[in-house]
Amino acid sequence: MEELITNIASKMGIDEALAQKGISIVLSLVQSQGDDGLVGQLFDKMPGAGDLASAGASALKSGGGGGLMGMVGGMLGGGAGDIMSAVSQLKSDGLETGQIKELGSEVLGYAKEQGGDDLVGQITSSIPGLDKFL
Repeated sequence: MEELITNIASKMGIDEALAQKGISIVLSLVQSQGDDGLVGQLFDKMPGAGDLASAGASALKSGGGGGLMGMVGGMLGGGAGDIMSAVSQLKSDGLETGQIKELGSEVLGYAKEQGGDDLVGQITSSIPGLDKFL
């Protein structure tokens, strides 16, 4: 996962701490919203992904993604609410909408390299609204 963090930080022109936090939030969404068995298979092929996902879940709970989007996300609950809260948190951390989509695309691309298109496709297609985030 260190290589992914370094690559995203370099490609996006952000520091590694922000890249790591962003990746952890994306992985947390996948873990919380995706099919447990499929996500488990993917994370087995991505050593360290589970730890990052746990860190992302903690960041979302503690940071909560303030502002209007965070409040709307909290009211929606479930998948859509979690996605809006994640976007709000990433924005409050300093990422713009385009950067959030780029980050999501980079994480998705890495996941496909590690776990295969089919597995990742099954996971992402089962998470409503994730396509707008990625």
